[in-house]
Amino acid sequence: MGKLDALHDKSGFIINLGLERITALLSYAGNPQERLKIIHITGTNGKGSVSRFIYAILKEHGLKTGLYTSPHLVSFNERIIIGDKKIDDHDLERLNLFFKKIILNNKEFEKLGEPSFFELTTAVCFKYFEEQHVDIAIIEAGLGGKLDATNVIKKPLLSVITNISMDHKDILGNSLKKIAIDKAGIVKKGSFVATGERKTKIKGVIKERALSLDVPFFFTNQVKLYKIKNLYNYSGLKLILKGIKLHNQAWYQKYNLGLALLSLEIIYNNYKDILGLKIKKNLIKTGISKFNNEGRFEIIKYKNYDLILDGAHNPDGIKNLVISLQRGFKNSKFVIIFAVMKDKDYKTMLRRLSALNGSIIFTDLNMDRAKDIKELESASKEHNYFKNTFCSKNIKEGLDLAFKYKEKNDLILICGSLYLVGEFKRIVLN
Repeated sequence: MGKLDALHDKSGFIINLGLERITALLSYAGNPQERLKIIHITGTNGKGSVSRFIYAILKEHGLKTGLYTSPHLVSFNERIIIGDKKIDDHDLERLNLFFKKIILNNKEFEKLGEPSFFELTTAVCFKYFEEQHVDIAIIEAGLGGKLDATNVIKKPLLSVITNISMDHKDILGNSLKKIAIDKAGIVKKGSFVATGERKTKIKGVIKERALSLDVPFFFTNQVKLYKIKNLYNYSGLKLILKGIKLHNQAWYQKYNLGLALLSLEIIYNNYKDILGLKIKKNLIKTGISKFNNEGRFEIIKYKNYDLILDGAHNPDGIKNLVISLQRGFKNSKFVIIFAVMKDKDYKTMLRRLSALNGSIIFTDLNMDRAKDIKELESASKEHNYFKNTFCSKNIKEGLDLAFKYKEKNDLILICGSLYLVGEFKRIVLN
């Protein structure tokens, strides 16, 4: 485990919103983010997938493309990628030390407080992308928008808002409108905004923000992505694309892909000259075919059984997961291994998972943020959501229980938190 992984274990879950510390930190570093061409992405669900779709397509077109996402599943290096290469440990340690020296040598941080783990790693990302002279950087917000550390970006090429649903209510607001206002804070004057949000009132919030800044705005209902047999066709603003192959079986990925293609069109129509971007339909399709977002409806073989991994961690994410499973695995029953964070609406998540008509194993993650498994079991039994419930000390024990109690044709589903998926990959798959 590298130093940043250890740092993450100690402080990576501390949420300290505000732009004062990250602004000061990057100012002392020469504001590397201001010399990057950036696509900035936020949203409640799907931002990781949309980021990776755009990244895969632009990379396939020969652009040196940087990608910054969170959280990681196994190692911190997954968060910062250029091309197909994760940042190496040497550069991580070097840049971590670079910013630590800035913090130690400037008294301003005694007043502001020490930057959080996410603020520090965001600074590392911007500095690294600048050093490596990326052609374009795709930056995924950590939490919310307005006060997220990534929102030091003053003028992105494009701001993308995937969708808005209830999550992090204690931080972002207790209504969809308040959450939408926060996430719309990434929209900046002099750029463009695209959103996959479909609720009329919430689209209105994003539109209002765009109009107030005189920013052109685009919605995915202006384009069409439809399926014929096993292939998709896209009818966009100008682009027509037929015969798109999408390997990920989750039904909701079509919405993420539609938003990614709309975003690509906006980038091409307005920035092709400064990026040197020449769109080719075959390269778009090749990029999409290489799309990979680990832990999102990921189907793997383990001991000759199919396991489904999905980091769905809020009610809307679970709803989309359940629909995908019901469509893709009709008449199947499931043994679910589940863990969730304390701040999530776990009761609604369990109620929606109960539609799968299976058994559930509540698994301890051994972290302060995780919901107590006995409380989860109690809530489940109170409403009789599952025919069988079990508790396990860790993911390995949970998997042993799943194999012990599953019936012949049952499928094993691991969901509720990306941290649980990460534990599975790190401990079970090693």
